[in-house]
Amino acid sequence: MRSIVPKIIPNKFLADQLRQPSGLFGKFFMGDFLNKGNEKINHLTVELLDVKPTDRVLDIGFGGGVTIEEMLKTIDTGKIHGVDFSQAMVDKAKRRFKKSIQAGKVSIEFGDVGQLPFEAKIFDKVCTVNTIYFWKDPLVSLREIRRVLKKGGKLIISIRSADKMKDLPFTQHDFKLYAPEDIKHLLVGAGFNNISIDHRDRDEKFDSVMIIADV
Repeated sequence: MRSIVPKIIPNKFLADQLRQPSGLFGKFFMGDFLNKGNEKINHLTVELLDVKPTDRVLDIGFGGGVTIEEMLKTIDTGKIHGVDFSQAMVDKAKRRFKKSIQAGKVSIEFGDVGQLPFEAKIFDKVCTVNTIYFWKDPLVSLREIRRVLKKGGKLIISIRSADKMKDLPFTQHDFKLYAPEDIKHLLVGAGFNNISIDHRDRDEKFDSVMIIADV
């Protein structure tokens, strides 16, 4: 991740952009940066989510939109909804997925995980990659996700573990880092069931941790 970030970018500025891409930097740089830096963990998340052609799926904090693009390969009569609280990412995604939006296969909305702009029990599956570090109240947000999931629906929260992230200089600014078990504990508190942890690349510079749960 660090290798594709210009060294002249201040760590606090980068942390702010990772949390909520904005301005010209967010518009022209952050989408591609997020897609490149999260390429493997995004792919693993979609693979484990196992999207079916009829599924209605929610991607929270979709960033550069590569997960939406990958899930679109499977969706037929279902639909993918993306929600992000970065207006820069929302605008970019609306341009990128214009044809799929017009075809009714994708919906892109501005919104926050703590107050999702959706009715209860409408999604089969929900995913979010590298966003929980920035949630104001993780327990409230997880309960909100549970609210919009159907009975038996699946959630995947994907992160880099605290052990891998703690020494990165930009994570010293407004990041809340988690061990996999921390996320599991939060999911239990929010009422999720059948929680499992898929931890890959433990010996690599950046690991991929997918915490899977259902309702």
